[in-house]
Amino acid sequence: MNKTTVGFVISALLVGIAAQSRPLDFERRTPVVQVAEKLSQSVITIKTDVRKQILVDPFQGFGLGRNWGMGSFIQEKNYSSAGSGVIVNHDGIVNTNAHVVQDANRLTGTTTDGEEYDLTMIGVDNDFDLAVLQIEPKPNQNRHFPDIDWGTSSDLMMGETVVLMGSALTFQNSVSVGVVSAVERMIEVPNRPEPYFGMIQTDAAINRGNSGGPLVNIRGELIGIATLIATEGGGSDGIGFAIPVERVKQVYEEFVEGMVSLEERLGLRMVNPYTVERIHPSQAERLGLKAGGSISGLLAIKLEPHGLAVEAGLQESDLLIQVDGKDVSNRSEFWRALEEHEIGTPLIATVLRVDPNTGQVDRINIPIPTKGMPGAGVIEQIDSWFGMNVAGITNEIADKLDVPIDEGVVVVSVDGGSAAGVKGLSPGTLIQGIEGYKIQTIGDFRRLRHMLQDRGTVKFQIRQGNRVGEVSLSRDWGSSQGNGRL
Repeated sequence: MNKTTVGFVISALLVGIAAQSRPLDFERRTPVVQVAEKLSQSVITIKTDVRKQILVDPFQGFGLGRNWGMGSFIQEKNYSSAGSGVIVNHDGIVNTNAHVVQDANRLTGTTTDGEEYDLTMIGVDNDFDLAVLQIEPKPNQNRHFPDIDWGTSSDLMMGETVVLMGSALTFQNSVSVGVVSAVERMIEVPNRPEPYFGMIQTDAAINRGNSGGPLVNIRGELIGIATLIATEGGGSDGIGFAIPVERVKQVYEEFVEGMVSLEERLGLRMVNPYTVERIHPSQAERLGLKAGGSISGLLAIKLEPHGLAVEAGLQESDLLIQVDGKDVSNRSEFWRALEEHEIGTPLIATVLRVDPNTGQVDRINIPIPTKGMPGAGVIEQIDSWFGMNVAGITNEIADKLDVPIDEGVVVVSVDGGSAAGVKGLSPGTLIQGIEGYKIQTIGDFRRLRHMLQDRGTVKFQIRQGNRVGEVSLSRDWGSSQGNGRL
C-alpha cells in the first residue's frame, strides 16, 4: 500500500512539472534572451586579410650573425585576423573599429546565417578608432538587413544591465552580459597619440575578436562599440571599454549621410595637453602653470581658415576652458558640450589667452554663431575632389535649379587651374554619377571618392542646365581624356 501511494505521489509531481513546462519556458525568455535574439541579426564577423613585406635574414638563428654571406631579402607574408561589426541599416552599412580593419588588403564578413560577403571600406576615423564599411550585395540577391535602434550613452546608470555580442576568439555571435561599471573613462594606450576619452566601462566579457561588436542596453538599443580591455593575461578580466554611441553615430552620419558634426564645422583641432610639459615653456609660464602640474582645458593647435571658430576670433594656442558655461577639461567634456548646444544660438567659448606684448593672461568669452544649421548639430557636408567642391542638394538649391532633391550633388566652387576647372565644371553643375554609379547624396559621393581614390582618371556623369554628358578628370589634368566642356 505504501509503495502504491509513493508511486502515485511521484507520478503526480512529474505530471505537475510537465504541466508547468510552458510557463517555465516563458520565464526563461528573459529580456536578455530577447535582446540577444534581436541583436544576432545585426552582428557580422569581419575577416581581415593583410599582406605585409618583411625583411628576412636567411642565416639568422644559425649563430652566423646578421647579413652573413647572402644578406637579407624581402619576403611577403599573409596574415588573417577576425573582429566584429554591427550592421546599422538595411543597406548593409557596418560600423566597427578602425584597428579591426587596419592595413587590410581584403575584407569579408559573415552574417549570422553563415552567408559570406565582400566588404568595402567607406571611411575611417582614426581619432575615434571607428570605421564604416559597406556589405557588397550578391548578384540577384535583394537582401535587406535590419536597422539598428540607436540609443544614447548620456543617461547610462552604473549597474545598468548591458549585453555584448561578437566573435569572441572567432566564436561567432558569442553573447556576454554585464553591467555598466563606470562612464567617462579616459584610457591611455601605448603607441596611440591621444587617449580614448569618455569610454563606457563594463564587466561584460570582451575577448579578442569582440572589437567592433555592439554593446546594447536591455531595450536592445546600441549604446557603444566594444573596443579594448584592461588585462594582465591577455583575456577578459571583467574590465572592458566601449566607444559611446554618440561618436559611432557621428562617424556614420559623416561618411554615409554626408553630414558634418558641429566640431568639424567649427574648424578647430583641439588637444588635451594633460601636463604642463606638453605646452611650450613660455606659454606655460605666462599661464602661470607649474612643471608637473595638470591642465584643465583644451589647447587649440590648428584652426581651419574658413571654420566658424576662426571667423569668430579664436586663435591658435588659446586654452579652451568652457563651452556654454560648462567646464571642458578634456575632449569628452568638449564633445558632450557640443552635443548639448542648441543649434541656432551662439556657442560661447571661454578661453585663456596670453597677450604677446604684455604677457598678461586674459579670460575671453567668444560667441561663435551657429545660425543656419539644421537640428541635431549637423549640416550638409561640403566635399572636394579634383579641385571641385560639392554639396548635397538642399530644398533651396533644388528649387533654384528645378531638380529633385535626390538628383545628385551640386558643385559650389571650383579651384582655378584644377582638373575640374580646366574641363569647364562650374558652380551649379550637377554630379549625377561617378563611373556609372548613381549619385543621390553627398554620402554617395564620399563613398565613391574613397573607393576610387587610387585611380588616376575618373569619369563623372554631369548635368549643366538642360545638357547632360560625361567628363573624365585626371590627377594630371593635362592628360585628361573625355568630352570636356558640354
